[in-house]
Amino acid sequence: MESSICILGAVKEEIAGIKGRMKIDHRSKLAGADVYYGTWERRPIILIRTGIGKIRAGGALAMVLEKYSLSAVISIGYAGGTHPDFQSGDLLVARQFLNFPKDGAPPMKIEVPTCMAKLAEKVPPSKKYSTYTGSLLTIDQVVNKPEDKRAIGEDYGVNAIDMETSVLAHMAAARNIPFLSVRSISDTVDEELIDVSSFMKKDGNISTLKASWYVLTHPGSIPTFISLQEIARRGTKNITEFLIAFLKLMD
Repeated sequence: MESSICILGAVKEEIAGIKGRMKIDHRSKLAGADVYYGTWERRPIILIRTGIGKIRAGGALAMVLEKYSLSAVISIGYAGGTHPDFQSGDLLVARQFLNFPKDGAPPMKIEVPTCMAKLAEKVPPSKKYSTYTGSLLTIDQVVNKPEDKRAIGEDYGVNAIDMETSVLAHMAAARNIPFLSVRSISDTVDEELIDVSSFMKKDGNISTLKASWYVLTHPGSIPTFISLQEIARRGTKNITEFLIAFLKLMD
């Protein structure tokens, strides 16, 4: 059986661009995650909506690794910018991965072969967004205040923060599986992000009902929500277009 490329995103919006284009042969639930099996860009793909956080992401990938042979693991989704050059919708292709331990110890660097990131640098530039290479720090909670994001960027020398990638990078590296992370900047270092942790469902996805209730009880947040939705759609589109070009380079 031909090995598959496993692509993982935390929430349904992050994987929507690929899911809408791939030929889905069947689907299942693994460790609470939604898993879609099929083909995209003439390649066998396992697409996973993991839920937010390292535990859910790692659990979903572990289940797939038990059952299938993978030729590559690709982590996609949104990230908060900690570098002043980044604009919303820009992409970060991470070449260095750091994990922030729960005990408050300094972040641990995860050694990952950079062959996929080097190949990604050959993707032709886009007129719609800028693509950067740099470092990504995975944390356990939402960082929504500009001053906190700025401090993380300065203290740890990272370009963006997310909540899943480090565990996926570690698991892929442990099995010598090529790994790539492509993250779209959802909020710049100077933008305050709404804390979505209170909107999360048990499966790690965002509850539309809880988010809608927040908007109803905080009408002043409506413009922010509309802006976030547009940024998310643009980020998903940019990631999808980037990966289409990247997969062609893998031929």
